[in-house]
Amino acid sequence: MGDEQLSEEKINGQVKLVKVDDIDTDQIFHQSLLTIHDPEEIKPHIFGNLPGYQSFGKENNENKIMVVGKNFGKGSTRQQAVTGFLAHKIKAIIGESFGPIYYSNAVNAGLLLIEAPGILEFKMDDNDNLEIDLVNAQISNENTGISMKCNLIPKPVLDIMRAGGLLELGKESNF
Repeated sequence: MGDEQLSEEKINGQVKLVKVDDIDTDQIFHQSLLTIHDPEEIKPHIFGNLPGYQSFGKENNENKIMVVGKNFGKGSTRQQAVTGFLAHKIKAIIGESFGPIYYSNAVNAGLLLIEAPGILEFKMDDNDNLEIDLVNAQISNENTGISMKCNLIPKPVLDIMRAGGLLELGKESNF
């Protein structure tokens, strides 16, 4: 979501499958590149250290919904591992589970993460069209007509997403 605010209760996008468990932040954005901070310069390096997905950073992933395995984003707190997906304009990342620090960093930056236990068993292929109903916590594959439940996103997280990130939410407050 990033600089684009969450304005609807449903999100639609094409699937980008990354069927790997335990992807750490070093596989998302290698530690040797930590001097890079510009989002557009981070973008081509995303997954550059993840076997089978090294071309991800150079692909057009705009408006995609990425589907990942368990414990996505485990490891360090490097912000580039979040910023790169925002630069790609990924609409949301659906995963079995997320590393706790990564989850916090993503939410604060306005990157929507959705926990959906069993998502990798859900029938879908790259480029299938998904609809995520945020209010009813449901994911639907529009190509197959199959739906599944996901974890309900807490209201404070949705408020941060709707504002476009924690800093933007802070600007909206009257404190």
